Amino acid sequence: MEKLKLAILFFIILLFKDPAQAHEASSKPDSLSQTIKEAISDLVEDNAAFADSKSAKYFRGFLDIQNPRVTMVLCSDSRVQADNFSQGAENDIFMARNIGNQFVTTQGSIEYGIDVLKTPVLIFVGHSHCGAVKAAMGDFSQLPTAIRKEIQTLDVKGAANDQQGVSLNVHHQVEQSLGIFKSKVDSGQLAIIGAIYDFRNDYGYGKGRLIIVNLNGIKNPKEIQKSHYFDDIKKVVIGIQN
Repeated sequence: MEKLKLAILFFIILLFKDPAQAHEASSKPDSLSQTIKEAISDLVEDNAAFADSKSAKYFRGFLDIQNPRVTMVLCSDSRVQADNFSQGAENDIFMARNIGNQFVTTQGSIEYGIDVLKTPVLIFVGHSHCGAVKAAMGDFSQLPTAIRKEIQTLDVKGAANDQQGVSLNVHHQVEQSLGIFKSKVDSGQLAIIGAIYDFRNDYGYGKGRLIIVNLNGIKNPKEIQKSHYFDDIKKVVIGIQN
């Protein structure tokens, strides 16, 4: 009898519940839907703010042609963006991105930057805490086929930790690119740079530093420093601390 009374009471509460509250509860978006909505909103609004802040003159110089100085191969990691290295990347950096900042998986884009757009600088930028490098150092056999295909091109053999792995991978990408562009390097038409962006201070120079670790296949920091390319650069960081 007591159970029956409780059931009747529960039914009465439901019957007289505020319909507005019921609608609000049923229509409230879940967190993922809200995240999607906010992300789209930020993209649209940030673009609108950018467009509103620029005059027609700003775009005039590159309406019909691009003339960048740098082809940059950057990891797809969201923590690493072009404005970490350039305050004016637009029409100056031709960007190719993939997981692990690889030569092989974006070779066509890189060759376009070098051979078609004639950029005199090619730079591979690895970064601290790289997920692709960590994956390549472990067992990635259970990952989807397309991801495995990209990770397989990373060469991090002999790395004791992911910091060494990032450095070895950068050297490997420079080496692969030299197989295609060595004649341009030898003739002085192209400089190929390997670098690491360290947002964690894993390498001891401070958070957010770009560290030069390779120049045209040269890995010795003292030899790199001899290059005239770095003569007038006051804050250049070359080499990894032991």
